[in-house]
Amino acid sequence: MLFRKKKKETGIFDDLPVFEGQPSAQKTETKKRGRRAMSIPMTAANPDISADQLLANTGKLREQWLELIFNSDSRESKQKDISLWLQNNYRVQKWWANSIALSYLQWREAPKTNSAQESVLRLALTIPTTVPLCFSIFKTESSYGETFRRFLKQVPNEKLTLSFSDETRATISFRTHDSGCEILIEHEFIEDYENKKARIKYWNDLVLKVNQQVSR
Repeated sequence: MLFRKKKKETGIFDDLPVFEGQPSAQKTETKKRGRRAMSIPMTAANPDISADQLLANTGKLREQWLELIFNSDSRESKQKDISLWLQNNYRVQKWWANSIALSYLQWREAPKTNSAQESVLRLALTIPTTVPLCFSIFKTESSYGETFRRFLKQVPNEKLTLSFSDETRATISFRTHDSGCEILIEHEFIEDYENKKARIKYWNDLVLKVNQQVSR
């Protein structure tokens, strides 16, 4: 015969697995991990980086980053977790992510004296005891009930900052007073008037219990 049926040749690729379906269906999307920062300073992370540098290297203003973090599930997280969240979700380079996280923590811990009046509750109450004893009572987690989440900051005999499960935050300052210990309560991020009234009752009830405790 002049023409023979060509025998199928085997090759080096014959042992590779065969996938059924369209090739496009077999592709797995991978998240891009490129970094936005143009320059990485050879210094420790800096929460007070200039606005121009922050915008040029991350593409957003400081206020924009603060708002993004505050509106996320990382709003009450520690620096490391906030930094990782920025790196994973917004492709922010590590140094800049740490600087933004530090800036957010600095902002989070500062009293919001410029916040809208309806979102901030301020109370000044007096407890007939010493500042150290009063501070010791208020730093006990069980004092705050089931809505308590965790302490954000503690300055012995001066200040406590704590967060609650409804995403609000309170700062309690302790001062010596003629009648004992004066506590200044600033409860922030309260959504509406009804919640504000509920928080007024919450703090008055709590202080009443403390008064009864120190009067025994």
